[in-house]
Amino acid sequence: MPECVQPSWSISGVFGTTPNVKDPAQGPVLENCSLIAAFASLAWKGRISLQTGSPYKFTFSRIVNGNVIGETQYADTILPADSTGKIMHARSDDTSKYWPAIYEKAYYMWLQNVDTYQNNPTALSDALKSASGRPLYCPYRGAQNPVTVLFQLTGYKVEEIIKKTSTTNAGDVFKSADTVFADIDRWCDNCPRSLTNQAIRTPAVAWTRDAGTVYSDTTIVVQHTYSLLGVAGTKDSNQNWMTKYIVLRNPFGTVRKDPAPGSVSVYTAGGLWCSTNIYLSDPNDGIFAISAADFFKYFAGYAWTPV
Repeated sequence: MPECVQPSWSISGVFGTTPNVKDPAQGPVLENCSLIAAFASLAWKGRISLQTGSPYKFTFSRIVNGNVIGETQYADTILPADSTGKIMHARSDDTSKYWPAIYEKAYYMWLQNVDTYQNNPTALSDALKSASGRPLYCPYRGAQNPVTVLFQLTGYKVEEIIKKTSTTNAGDVFKSADTVFADIDRWCDNCPRSLTNQAIRTPAVAWTRDAGTVYSDTTIVVQHTYSLLGVAGTKDSNQNWMTKYIVLRNPFGTVRKDPAPGSVSVYTAGGLWCSTNIYLSDPNDGIFAISAADFFKYFAGYAWTPV
């Protein structure tokens, strides 16, 4: 990734219309795929409220003395720009919307304020209410735990499934592709369009292994978090799954194309999938479905919030 430098603050952008799962796109500098994937997952489940004017407000959660507390961070419309005057970090693939950049800015404002004032409640309260903060992004550049991020954005204890190295652990449900698919399928609801299109019930993410095969841009990205959107495939006349695919969204959005057929097993059935604007056959929107076998091969875990 490019060197991390502090941005100029020379762009102003408004929230935009209702957040859409296709909007958030990760910037080139911060290794915050877990954050951007979580943004898309929350948008997918309608968990990000439309805001019509500045200052914007976002609530983030942390644990203090064993209790979950939510803290509201205010943010204005001024956004980080690179040396060319373009958005430096998170952006939207819909150029009329700036909510991903504003949400990201508020998140780093919150992290910085907590780090700076966590032992001074009065100063922290004042900092959270100040919408004009200009956060230092670079200290938070490193990869983030996707489970931690999902908790911070929702305040819910996250249900987490990890792929174990041992195959003898009786409590481990991440044992096989079929087991994983069945587990995710159970957490999905039928879409109105088809019994073989099913959407995840709550915000969810999945992440790949930290090491091993160095995947190319046309397959699956190593050490990377994706939005987990649901399942797709085909069923027989008795409604038993015959082919099994898991639907994901890469937080790179349109910057990187979907996995190329042949590199992994992708599902490109025609027609809409669970939404008025999602076609799994579209190779350019970051939303795709890979076989349960490839998901099991490449991914290390997945997580979702409770109902």
